[in-house]
Amino acid sequence: MTAGPSPAGPPAAAPPPAGPPAGAPAARFTEDWFEYHTPAWRRFFDGVGWDAEAPHVAVEIGSFEGRSTIWILENLLRHPDSRIHCLDTFAGGVEHQADRIAGLYERFDANLRAHGVRDKAAVLRGPSFDGLVRLLGAGVEADFVYVDGSHQAPDVLADLVLGFRLLRPGGVMICDDYLWSMEEPDTHDLLNAPKIAIDAFANIHRRQIELPDGLLRWQFGLRRRAPEPG
Repeated sequence: MTAGPSPAGPPAAAPPPAGPPAGAPAARFTEDWFEYHTPAWRRFFDGVGWDAEAPHVAVEIGSFEGRSTIWILENLLRHPDSRIHCLDTFAGGVEHQADRIAGLYERFDANLRAHGVRDKAAVLRGPSFDGLVRLLGAGVEADFVYVDGSHQAPDVLADLVLGFRLLRPGGVMICDDYLWSMEEPDTHDLLNAPKIAIDAFANIHRRQIELPDGLLRWQFGLRRRAPEPG
């Protein structure tokens, strides 16, 4: 079993992220959806007492070009034995433009190599359902699960349910795009957005989760409770 978050308390001063190795080629991104959330993520992980220097296992559902993957590795998974499992089709979703999907996996791979973190990422290329079932079958226990794959409600619900089964007691999960919609309010289809799935999951699992503070309203975060004694 991997090490868990340390008891909550004043966070120790963290060393700066490693960043790209000297002389490495520059990473190449076409989107920057993630950086906006990093101050809130720092508050959230400080609040749950996350120890970035301890060995952890993370699972990321939806890695795209690797921007969030790199941030997680450089800021949350600094121990040499920490690992992240990246699940993605690298074919984009219904909301993505085709010209930004061409060469997506190659871009992801090159970006992680540019930051010197590629060897800490295990990629399961294909539908997230298949990848999560493989991880469950392999007995993987995760300290952190980040859900940012398909935005269709049935897919989001499956990702949350299976991802939660990977999450060890005390582990944390973040689901992105809680209020996202690709449609105008007057034509909005609830099943084309994550919110209804996140709400259903949270209500059904309310006895098994805590809701730490810190995240912006566009994201939903939880911590898995330890089982009751007896």
